[in-house]
Amino acid sequence: MERDYRAWYLHQSLPLVRFLGFLGLAIYIPLPPLWAKYAEVEASLVRISNWAIIAPTTIVVLALSYTRFRRWMNALVIIAILAQTLALIWLFIEFYGPTDGVVTLTAVFGMFLPLAFRLPMPWTALVVVIDYVIATTLWVQSIRAGEASLAEAWPYLAFMTTIAMLVLSVALIAESGLRRQFTAERTTQASQLLLRRYAPAAVADRILSGDAEAVGRPQRIRVTALSSDVAGFTALADRIDPEALSQVIDEYMAAMSDAVEGKHGVVTEYAGDGLMAIFGAPEDMDPTDQVRHALSAAAKMHARLDDLNRSWFRLGIEQPLEVRIGINTGVLSVGTFGSSGRATYTAIGLQMNIAARIQAKCEPGTTLLSSSSWHLVNDEVSCEPLGEVTVKGVHFPISIYQPKTD
Repeated sequence: MERDYRAWYLHQSLPLVRFLGFLGLAIYIPLPPLWAKYAEVEASLVRISNWAIIAPTTIVVLALSYTRFRRWMNALVIIAILAQTLALIWLFIEFYGPTDGVVTLTAVFGMFLPLAFRLPMPWTALVVVIDYVIATTLWVQSIRAGEASLAEAWPYLAFMTTIAMLVLSVALIAESGLRRQFTAERTTQASQLLLRRYAPAAVADRILSGDAEAVGRPQRIRVTALSSDVAGFTALADRIDPEALSQVIDEYMAAMSDAVEGKHGVVTEYAGDGLMAIFGAPEDMDPTDQVRHALSAAAKMHARLDDLNRSWFRLGIEQPLEVRIGINTGVLSVGTFGSSGRATYTAIGLQMNIAARIQAKCEPGTTLLSSSSWHLVNDEVSCEPLGEVTVKGVHFPISIYQPKTD
């Protein structure tokens, strides 16, 4: 968890670090001539502070932020902050002396820098302690040398103490807020992943975009249904151990789902080794395109199963598995069905049953189209008519066609 938080924090803070770094360069590089002219100070000291210390450390941090060393960005930023703060303190001591309020304000300015960069509490505390110790030490030495009195020093020391406590408190609150933000985003991401696992990708996208109503209300629309089943799977389940069977099912379903979703289809149901999918919902799709995508998905499913068969040979599956696929186009009731506690996005109607019945008529390793699907693509997909079949539950014969393979 902590490692994930650090990676998330780095991703969040890098743009801010780079912005403030480039802003600092834009301020400090042209500053020495202007400062020397209008503040009547020695230009060489300002050049040393700005051009020899502040600008180079900023450039180094910016350059490293684009390399693999950005993993140590907090430490690099702290080193740059301390170098720049100490350079300014040295500069003001040379100009105004160690007990001037400008030196104290510079130390206070250094304390606030970690807040600007949204650095974690431990690193902020390190800067605060170092700046506080340096400023306090300067005042103590000045008092001992007789250059200042305690009456002059205590307002500045009280001011620094108050600022130090304020900065540390703000840093603690800011880090707590960042951690709460990280936890909330992590929880949201986990919820989204869980939703995508239990809901079709297209449906999950609609829900996450705030358009749940589009997939929640059943409506009658013309879609293309695809039904698939693995020939001989029941016999296979009796021959291999449960662990290997579980692996086969997981890999098979993952590959088939990818094939369907890669062609803009929606998997609506898993049943053992069977799969039901639709094309044309929830995203509108021309009926001809529905059949085209369904045929492309079917071809991909056959090809992916060939690849899987080669990998399953090491599990003791010597007889390659083959999938049967039936495709049918018609009007179905599509939407979310179920109770308020549990529901699923699916399609219901006679045309879905026809796709399943056609699939049952397939020879292993083939795909069959109903006449309603074939009529949509007959001028571009070469098919072999296989005559009419009587399908259980349908009171009229259905013409079926088998796409020819090259």
